[in-house]
Amino acid sequence: MKKLTIFLVSSLFAFSVATADTRIGISGAFTALETSGTETRKANSTKSSKTIEEDVFVPSIFAEYVSDYGIALGVDYIPVEAELGSGTGADDDAETSGANKASAEITGHLTLYALVPMGDTFYLKAGYAMTSIDTTETLATGTAYGNETVNGYTVGAGLSQDTDNGGFWRIEATYSDYEDADFNGTLLTEASASVRNKVNAELEAVAVRFSIGKQF
Repeated sequence: MKKLTIFLVSSLFAFSVATADTRIGISGAFTALETSGTETRKANSTKSSKTIEEDVFVPSIFAEYVSDYGIALGVDYIPVEAELGSGTGADDDAETSGANKASAEITGHLTLYALVPMGDTFYLKAGYAMTSIDTTETLATGTAYGNETVNGYTVGAGLSQDTDNGGFWRIEATYSDYEDADFNGTLLTEASASVRNKVNAELEAVAVRFSIGKQF
């Protein structure tokens, strides 16, 4: 995932330098993340579910190629981690003692997208997103969960305006939905049987993004 991200971002920025109809810029997005997760304990098949909502500010960098028809093809990369939320639960395991602390974050978020102009300033946006969900839990049960790469889509609309010095600004609203992520916990020994707990997670995001950039 990281190698693909670096390759795509580097390629498009290199292409931007060599192409006349290009844009590069930075963005800041006020993002509302909603993460829903369900843990299934394989020893007794009991399930526990929780939904966490987290508001975060997410910076990103982007580069675009603009066709003769005004359609822009671009890549947007988030160079920082964004926390999906965390929580501490009471001791819920008969064989262990202590609270369970669960948390997760997204890293290496990359979006390939298209902007379709609908007039002088208004545009529609559609894209394909890739990111890694990294778990950073501390569980009294001893279970640990790994990381998963998920894909998703984003749709939205916005307004864009050129400035006198060859720059531009835009504001947009987007909705993103990602495929379910399934995490398998490390092996445990409960009731003399090796079992593996599982977590299923769903991620959605609504964002309002402001961008500034330069057109070449």
